[in-house]
Amino acid sequence: MLIAATLAGEEEAFALLVARYQAALLRAATSRLTQRELAEEAVQETFLCAHRWLATYDSRFSFRTWLWTILLNQCSRQAKRESRQNRMTVFCVAKHSHTESGHPLELLLARETSKQVQELLNRLPDAQADALRLRFFGGLTFSEIAAAMGCSEPGAKHRVKTGLLKLATWVSDRGEAKRPAPSKVGDVL
Repeated sequence: MLIAATLAGEEEAFALLVARYQAALLRAATSRLTQRELAEEAVQETFLCAHRWLATYDSRFSFRTWLWTILLNQCSRQAKRESRQNRMTVFCVAKHSHTESGHPLELLLARETSKQVQELLNRLPDAQADALRLRFFGGLTFSEIAAAMGCSEPGAKHRVKTGLLKLATWVSDRGEAKRPAPSKVGDVL
């Protein structure tokens, strides 16, 4: 309905589509690009492309999947541009509405957790990290992830599972490294 209205020239309808998807797209783009400014640019380009090419959208498929595919492509282009320019990336935490009004300690913990998640995602191959971003930041189903990433549904499930297993291993390894080694009984005596 919103797509048809947009195609009919009702810009308010497209504004509603932007409002519906912008926050989730921005979270995923920020996770992928690490800089909020770059992520905002990628999201803006995503919506510009979607608006420009909306007439080519095939309504037999999910609009959400189509939009997320555009975002992944824009993030890849933006990342390539940045690597060519050899800019240093700075992590900017995407603010979540539930922590903006929180206690300063809660804000600090949320930012630290977000930073740790970002560092771990950056260690993963792009295919696994993007699959996790689509699943958990975007809330896409496995079939939508498969369509957005151009792979099979079992392939999408495998990317998410493998990424989660690697993250779990790395988090477990971090926890083990922080724990003191158990003392020997002989050391106590």
